[in-house]
Amino acid sequence: MSGYFEIVTPFFILIGGAFAVYLLGRLFGLSNRVEALLTVAVLGATLVVLILHFLTIPEVIENPEVFFGLDDPDGIIYRPSAVGAFILVIGVVIGILITLYSAEDLSRDPRYLVFYPLILLTLAGLLGMFISQNLFNLFLLTELTTVTASALVAFRFKVEVSIRAGFKYLIMSSLGTMTMMLGIYFVYRSTGNMQFIAPLEAVDNFTRIGAACFLVGFSLKAGVVPLHTWVPDVYGHAPSAVSGFMAGVLSKSMLFIMPVVCLRLGISYRELGAFLMVAACFNMLVGSVRMLGQQLMRRFLSFSTIAQTGYLMFVLGMGFYYELDSAYGAGLFLFFVIAVMKCLAFLAAGTYEYYTGTQDIERLRGVAAKIPQAALTFSIALAGLAGIPLLAGFTGKWLIFSAALMTADVFAVVCLIIFIISSVISLGGYLPMIVKQYQGAPAAEILPEAPQGTLQVSPWMLVPAGTLSLLVIIVGVFPSPWINLVSQVMNWMMRSI
Repeated sequence: MSGYFEIVTPFFILIGGAFAVYLLGRLFGLSNRVEALLTVAVLGATLVVLILHFLTIPEVIENPEVFFGLDDPDGIIYRPSAVGAFILVIGVVIGILITLYSAEDLSRDPRYLVFYPLILLTLAGLLGMFISQNLFNLFLLTELTTVTASALVAFRFKVEVSIRAGFKYLIMSSLGTMTMMLGIYFVYRSTGNMQFIAPLEAVDNFTRIGAACFLVGFSLKAGVVPLHTWVPDVYGHAPSAVSGFMAGVLSKSMLFIMPVVCLRLGISYRELGAFLMVAACFNMLVGSVRMLGQQLMRRFLSFSTIAQTGYLMFVLGMGFYYELDSAYGAGLFLFFVIAVMKCLAFLAAGTYEYYTGTQDIERLRGVAAKIPQAALTFSIALAGLAGIPLLAGFTGKWLIFSAALMTADVFAVVCLIIFIISSVISLGGYLPMIVKQYQGAPAAEILPEAPQGTLQVSPWMLVPAGTLSLLVIIVGVFPSPWINLVSQVMNWMMRSI
């Protein structure tokens, strides 16, 4: 057994932190805000260790003996990767921001005690999925994220639609993990081994069927059309912080774990790339068309998420189909900006709902006059998602456009045309949503406690939203440092293949 315990240190910090936060809350009757600060401390410690892991990736690449676990056909191995470390750092940073936001958002909910441990456990499951090199262990960690995320979706259990959304996510995600379990059976039947440290030396029909099962399972969890039906209900009725984390980080992460498993089990680069590009076209069109006419802000953002998933699939698909490193790098950059913008959009929508009791944009016409901070952050998020120049979303879309033209192939150009059509259709949804916040005078029943002036949003909500807003602007105006960081991750990834 390898003794590199520091590889799994972040995992145990999150697991131990979850139990510690819960026990301390129970024993000492801690308030919601104290619980949130304790959770931020746990996430901060995890972030420090993950950054140290990220900085040592070159050493891990040079020494294949750096792992934790038992290098045996039946053993479990944990090994960090450049892409995994990059995504997990983003995930933990987003986790810190949604935790701070929840310090205010959950102030009216007496069950806050279990919320923060569930956030930590969900992140622990996601972290474990990226570093695990054993199929059955991957299955167990996927189940951990499924169960904890389902509980987060249904957190407001007194609201019937929340319970239904939580059950829907649990059932649909469980179908995905059961499909993965079937894939494990086929792989084990063929190889007698459940490790996927490197591509299989001998690929047969059983291993390819197993790879296809994992492809379907991860597609369901990522919300790939036609396996997307859970997305609007789940993101529309979960707490806003949970929706932002799931839409921006959790579901998109599956698109980066999927290739690691499927390519090593026998699916070729061109097959995986073709699947992602074709499926991306359906996601882009379904998401952009269905978002039009949606009156509830979070349901609108849910369909927007389906389209954004399509954009990410498109650029990743080009990376695999054409073996184009720049396209895969653009996918990593796009994951980062989508995580920031999508989380910001859901937090801003949640701020509206927290103070007004509604997320119906028609009832919120002119609300910017009373809650200007929420209107500004929501506008920045939507403008970024729409791809307005000088914002992060524009840079992400430009990288997709450039990668598609670089291929000089009809297949990519056709998908690019669909991408452009989807972007134009989406613009017809984003712009009216922005304008309605500033159009006319707010209704009398909206914030009657502030009839003449503006409402001061709680700093617990304003700081996370403000931080994300600044990131959207900074990354859009100065994209080079972030693109260089992604290029470094790509260099490390290519050296480890």
